[in-house]
Formats: sequence, structure tokens, C-alpha cells
Amino acid sequence: MGKINRTKLLDRQQDRRDAKLFIVATEGKETEKQYFRMFNSTRLKVEILATTEDGKSSPEYVLERLDIFKKQYDLNEDDMLWLVSDVDRWGDKKLSDVCSQARQRGYNLAISNPCFEVWLTLHFEDINTQDRTCDNFKARLRKILGSYNGSNLDISAYKPNTKYAVNRAKNLHPSSQQKWPPTLGTHVYRLVEILLKSLGSDC
Repeated sequence: MGKINRTKLLDRQQDRRDAKLFIVATEGKETEKQYFRMFNSTRLKVEILATTEDGKSSPEYVLERLDIFKKQYDLNEDDMLWLVSDVDRWGDKKLSDVCSQARQRGYNLAISNPCFEVWLTLHFEDINTQDRTCDNFKARLRKILGSYNGSNLDISAYKPNTKYAVNRAKNLHPSSQQKWPPTLGTHVYRLVEILLKSLGSDC
């Protein structure tokens, strides 16, 4: 059976010939999905492969979703597949194995240490090194924003600050060779920087 044409993924308002696809498989169910949807435009489409109610969120399942998607759809050479995951709950060996497999398949990595909330925090300020856990970063976001609910993000608070987040995260971990940040930080900036440039917004 042949692969599904990629235009099936594009909205009618988008230029189906020129629009670029970003396929983003995430560990989380809602937070990342809500965040990345704000980049959808007539120039590009972000297709989110989030963890579903089956709860299969470990890195190997995130990788598996990318594999299945790639087999199903006839993608263009300039379409990009990204694995977005966290360090906090997974052992180094498991994460390293998955990251190596992803790179071998030509997928891109956007890993956060310890979690995606580090990336969200960097929209507003530099990391406070006293914050070590995901709960710490969620508490930090509540302090900054007045409230924080990962299942109901106020995208309007983040959208104007994406360039600041990219710059702060890049300053922490500029190496392109790292599979994930060895200390507090996030490589989500790698993906967002390309999204912004694809939209014609230079960082």
C-alpha cells in the first residue's frame, strides 16, 4: 500500500506546494502540543504526535511515533522530524540509546533537562540554579505568571518572548554535538529557532 500524500496534512489556507512540515513527537500530552501549535501558519504546519491516553511517554515510544508517521506519509526532503522529550524520569542509557537511534534515522533532537517547563521559564528570565526539579520550574512559572496549568497554556504570554527564550537557551548550551543538555537547560531552542526562521522572523 502506498504512502499518504503529505498534502493531506495541510490546511486549505496553506500553500500546499511550498508549505514546510515539522513533525514533532512529544513526551507530554498537552503542554508541548499547545505550545507548538502557535507556530502554524500559511508557510508551515506543525504536526504534533503527542502521548495519548495510553500513557506511553517514554523516549522509545516517542521515537516509535516518528517511525510510524514516516512510514505512513510521503514527506518532502525539507520536512523535518523532531523528537521532543525530557531527561527527568529516564535513565541516561535509555535516553542515549533512543537519541542515537533518532539521529541515525535523520531525526532531530530537542531534549530538556529536567523538563519542558525549563523552556517555558526561559521566555521570561534566566534559569535560577536553585530550581532543580520539574516541580521547581512549575512553581517558578506560577510566580512569574500568577498561575500555571500545563494543560491550559496562555499562549499569548509566551508568543512575544520566543526569541528571548531561544537566546537564553542557546547561551546555556550552544554545542550542536550534545544529545541533551548535561546541566539545567533545554535544546528546544534548536527547533524553535528554525520555526521562527521559516516564518521569516530572524532570532
